Amino acid sequence: MYKIFQIFLFIILSWNVLAVDIDSAIKSTVENNLKVKIALEKINESRELIQNAYGSKLPTVTSTISGTYSNTDKTTSTASTTPETFTDNYKITMSKNLYDAGYNDLEIERSKILFDDEIINFKITIQDLILNAIEGYLSVINFEQSLESTKKNYDSVTKALDETKTRYDLGSATLYDLQNAESGFVVATTNLFAAEQNVKISKKSFQRIVGINANNLEDVIEIDTSLNLSNLINNAFNNNLNLLLIQNDIKNKQISVLKEKKLKKPNLDITGTAQYSDSGRLDSGTESTEGSFALTLTVPLFQQGKDNSNIRKYQSQILQAEMNFEDFREELKILILNTYKDFKVSEASMSSNSAVIIATETALDSLRQEYDIGTKTISELVEEEGKLLSSRVDYLNSKKQFILNYYKIKSLEGDLINIFNDYIPTIN
Repeated sequence: MYKIFQIFLFIILSWNVLAVDIDSAIKSTVENNLKVKIALEKINESRELIQNAYGSKLPTVTSTISGTYSNTDKTTSTASTTPETFTDNYKITMSKNLYDAGYNDLEIERSKILFDDEIINFKITIQDLILNAIEGYLSVINFEQSLESTKKNYDSVTKALDETKTRYDLGSATLYDLQNAESGFVVATTNLFAAEQNVKISKKSFQRIVGINANNLEDVIEIDTSLNLSNLINNAFNNNLNLLLIQNDIKNKQISVLKEKKLKKPNLDITGTAQYSDSGRLDSGTESTEGSFALTLTVPLFQQGKDNSNIRKYQSQILQAEMNFEDFREELKILILNTYKDFKVSEASMSSNSAVIIATETALDSLRQEYDIGTKTISELVEEEGKLLSSRVDYLNSKKQFILNYYKIKSLEGDLINIFNDYIPTIN
């Protein structure tokens, strides 16, 4: 029973330090980051544009209620009177457009494009946050592992300094040897401080983006390295989010041109009015009811040339957007080529840095054996350990860039969100 209690207590105490993998980091980012919540509210806001556009096709109904009190002194040759009158008036009016040449239908279509823009912007926000979360995730891992190596190097340098001081006191080490060891110790101390601060800052940055503490991040991220460059470019031309925004902008401008042309067409409206009033003296009154229907045909004849000017303006904007679309396609292609190049270079750097680490570790083992038999000095041993530290840092940086470049490629392709689609909020 006591052992069961110990196990239970261990689970409770370990709950906050359980390992965090990349999926849980992305999930937490999407759930907790305020930028996501703001983007969702913008979608709700743009949804109202569609409702308003549909509402424009519905009748408009208004009602008015009024009361009028009047007091008039009347004097004739035979009598003087002061009639008081209070009039109640109730009126209801309904108006509806019967024909607008399709203007309102175009506004509905345009509102749907604007709504789609906000969904795309929402995805762009999610995509950027995912990249930030991944970079923060990798930075914490790198800095933690770098700190571990830096601490080992610091211990070696400290040991070397102590040994050099002893040898100097015994007269077997020169002043130069001592100063060199002290200089190395200062550098190692500075490196240790920087490494510790890097870990602290990276964890704070990770917590701000992701919303959880960077506890025991798993150093295992599985990616599919079999990327086909031609397929990447073709997919990007169809799915890149920024490219989709430009396409929507072209559609929006095209609809704006059609709307301006519709304003040159006739409009037909119907208006129905019903009215009831009760007027007369305060003690007696006259009731009346009235109803009417009116058809109004509006034919634009001259609009000071504003309609034609707006049409030309939107046509120019369409041409600009189309050129922007082509320019961005070429820029996107170059971005993918460069990022793919960086991806392959970082992959090669990982292999070369890994080989350097193995070679340095072999040399260090040999050097330790020579140090044990007295043919190598502690300074030479520390120098080789410094090389090993540098090669490990280089490997970590190349690994970080390799993984980060992969996800940057997927974001340019427009496929990054699909990788983490299980954690993306559903938009109805």
